Amino acid sequence: MEDMIEKPMLVMQIRPEFSVVYKANPKLKLKKEFVKSKKEFTDYLSKTAKNWKEGDYFLRSGMGPFAAFNVKKGGKITLYKENKNKIPYLCWGVFKK
Repeated sequence: MEDMIEKPMLVMQIRPEFSVVYKANPKLKLKKEFVKSKKEFTDYLSKTAKNWKEGDYFLRSGMGPFAAFNVKKGGKITLYKENKNKIPYLCWGVFKK
């Protein structure tokens, strides 16, 4: 899991029929201290995404979708637990450790 966190992840913006790399901030590098808990991760995302366009995003790591979240005005973050197929995002396995 640590290898996954240390490499930059692609920031994907979810559109109605497809996902694209978010051009304003295409990659995001996480540090271990930002993924210790859900609260620390959402606080970090709130600061990072404060000027992002409103909508749904996900972070794509080399092992698959790491996290999916919604950004509202001012950087308010809602973190999603699982995808449409009821598969939990990888970040939830990191928080527990």
